[in-house]
Amino acid sequence: MRFADYAHSLIGLARTIYHWAGEVAALDMTRREKIALYAEEIAATLARAANALSILEISPNDRSAMMAATRELGRISGYVETIVTALEQHLDGRKPAGVKRRLERLEPFELEAALVEHGAFRHAKRLTSAEGFFRALADALRA
Repeated sequence: MRFADYAHSLIGLARTIYHWAGEVAALDMTRREKIALYAEEIAATLARAANALSILEISPNDRSAMMAATRELGRISGYVETIVTALEQHLDGRKPAGVKRRLERLEPFELEAALVEHGAFRHAKRLTSAEGFFRALADALRA
């Protein structure tokens, strides 16, 4: 999978889960807070990955930044799966199934090759966009 496709899929997942905010608002406060915390953690993870990509834009051979970006991006699927599991009983069965299908498409990618192909800044912008959706979800759940 190309990194551009990976980033595009992340934005799609973020948008989809954000659109569930209305349905999720009916959950009890404890469960909403749990989901909000995971959404914030996803957003923070995306921010750290985008920061590492920004470093790579300036210093393409920075191995620690490459490892940081790879590590942070590797966490995303697990967090999203946790949110979906927490919501599974409260959403129409097609919605969690659709997200799970999208998660399956988040195949591993070769970050170094992606950066050579398109540069780091372009990808950092996409991650920042997905970060915004997850922060908005957390805010909506606490409103």
